[in-house]
Amino acid sequence: MNLRLTSDLFLLLSLYIWVATGGRALRKQRQAEESLRPYIGRVDPEKLCELLKCRSPVGSWCQVVQENEVLVPKCVCPQTCPRQRAPVCSVLGKTYGNECLLHKEACRKSRRIGLAHSGPCLVPKAKCSEDELNQFPYRLLDWFLLLSRMGESYAPAPPPQSCLSHAQRTQLAQQRFTLLDKNKDGKLSRRDLRKLHYKKMPLEHCAAQFFKSCDSNKNRKVTLQEWTACLVDRSETWFFHFMSMRMGSRKLCPTIKENNL
Repeated sequence: MNLRLTSDLFLLLSLYIWVATGGRALRKQRQAEESLRPYIGRVDPEKLCELLKCRSPVGSWCQVVQENEVLVPKCVCPQTCPRQRAPVCSVLGKTYGNECLLHKEACRKSRRIGLAHSGPCLVPKAKCSEDELNQFPYRLLDWFLLLSRMGESYAPAPPPQSCLSHAQRTQLAQQRFTLLDKNKDGKLSRRDLRKLHYKKMPLEHCAAQFFKSCDSNKNRKVTLQEWTACLVDRSETWFFHFMSMRMGSRKLCPTIKENNL
């Protein structure tokens, strides 16, 4: 009886969180749309669309629609998409025929799929240079920071990685380790690492070499300690060096806060 009651309470709590989070996203969305209303009819609606950040529905994007014979910017889930070829690359490394198709799939899966860049995703074949290998952990943490915000009903814009503290980077690395460690043995095997789909990432030609270098005892598995040292310590070492050598400053960010990601 207690087990049944606990299960019911858990379901009710989950439903409450889902409704509350979804309601907050919808409220923020309406506020954003209302803030643009004074400019409707005075400013090109396409330009207004560029200013409208879509939070609800999840995966939607801004399109110009007609309401009461007036063209207005509105966040919608596309039902159909034009056939024109204008490929874009998502942060997950998948190429879409155009941005509309990206958002159509994002809406269908009810998840945020960020746009990485215009044009198809490229898989460079060049050999990984020493400079690229040193930069790779910073780029990988950048990717993890994007992934940590995808799929949420509402999330404020994440701070850039340069503004994260050491504790926040460590938390980000540990969260991704937990997600990848499917059998919960506290180690990442090559099979676990394949789930990263890192072959679609920028500098992906450095991935295999990087993960091999993380395996300090050469047992073909990466522990949490090895993973954190590789990602966090080496990421910060590279960035401090980059900032001091290229930018004339060793500061990561003017203000670093210890807030959760």
